[in-house]
Amino acid sequence: MTQPAHIPVSTFVEILQNKEIVQPDDLLIFQTLYSLESQEASATDLARIIGWSDKNGVIGRIVGLGKRILKTYDIRQTEREDGTRKLWDFFFTGHYKGSFFIYRLKPELKEALEECGLTSYIKPISLQNAYLFIWNPNKWYQWNDPNNEPYIEKNIEEIKKTGKVTLMWSCRSHRNARPGDRAFLARVGSTPRGIFGSGKIASEPFLSQHWNGEDKDVPRVLIEFDILLNPAKDPILTIENLDKANLRNQNWTPQSSGISIKKEAIDELEEEWFEFLRIQNVGYNPFTEITDATRSYIEGAATQVTQTRFERNAQARNECLKQYGYSCSVCEFNFEYTYGNLGYKFIHVHHLNQLSATKSSHSTSPVDDLRPVCPNCHSMLHKQNPPLSIEELKEVIESSKGK
Repeated sequence: MTQPAHIPVSTFVEILQNKEIVQPDDLLIFQTLYSLESQEASATDLARIIGWSDKNGVIGRIVGLGKRILKTYDIRQTEREDGTRKLWDFFFTGHYKGSFFIYRLKPELKEALEECGLTSYIKPISLQNAYLFIWNPNKWYQWNDPNNEPYIEKNIEEIKKTGKVTLMWSCRSHRNARPGDRAFLARVGSTPRGIFGSGKIASEPFLSQHWNGEDKDVPRVLIEFDILLNPAKDPILTIENLDKANLRNQNWTPQSSGISIKKEAIDELEEEWFEFLRIQNVGYNPFTEITDATRSYIEGAATQVTQTRFERNAQARNECLKQYGYSCSVCEFNFEYTYGNLGYKFIHVHHLNQLSATKSSHSTSPVDDLRPVCPNCHSMLHKQNPPLSIEELKEVIESSKGK
């Protein structure tokens, strides 16, 4: 298979400025990719964000642009083993994520877009979707055991001990839900009604028998919860508190579980949930004060379970990964590049200053104090006390290569 010729920034600038070659919809595809955090997406996602009916509108425009470029520029195309040629890799690198092919904006095209002033007013957007799952205690009793001891308390205890609990839930939006998407859990039916849990979808959708024993399968996903409250005794974020701004347009008590949360409501919901947890100071929840000036988070709050453990703030982790990405800061290993969709957004986060050494809550800056590391390097960093620095471990790796 032949490789495409390298297209320099200067050539991309010429192409972008030629209105006979580049049409407004072509620019819209490039600008949409530019606005995304990783500057990559599938054709299906691009179509959804832009508002086109399906992915064929994206693919057709990319192919058409490639053909127009070839009429003016003598650029070598990538040739497949069957003799057909690629046109999309003029502009993108590509890889599969599960069954979806992902386009990633080439650095030279990104630089050309900036040089042409085509990115000045672009606001960052996120591909992450959010879904609302429901629990109706009047219909679903499986959270109680024969002794009437709520299983939810056992799940909450597991979160206290391990930081998460993974549960299976039915999902109406199974055609769109993907691993890594945000998940919120709401109590419906009897009061109090509202949100009492959050986490992320941790699996591809799959079929499983209906919870009531009927002889039929329903689509489900695994959800990795990091926050779970007990509505029977803990305060929850009630639907009355969600009757504002864009949140008002979302149905918070649906009949089906796993419905999509409207894009315009997601950020407002995250803020409302974060503030609710901070104000309530729920027992095991480490969320506390955050300021725009420092973007610092309070971590290290000790919680008594079977032993003292030191809380990791999930919001701080997210800010760290937004800044540094999902490759190991020591060895540069990336799970998604090696394992595909299975490794999507999997990485550990390492505290440069050991949390357990502080014995108290303290301010953590995600950018200054946290780094993404793979599990192997994370273990090696903590092989001694105090832990090695990232630079010291890099030196260990380099020195071992010559042996």
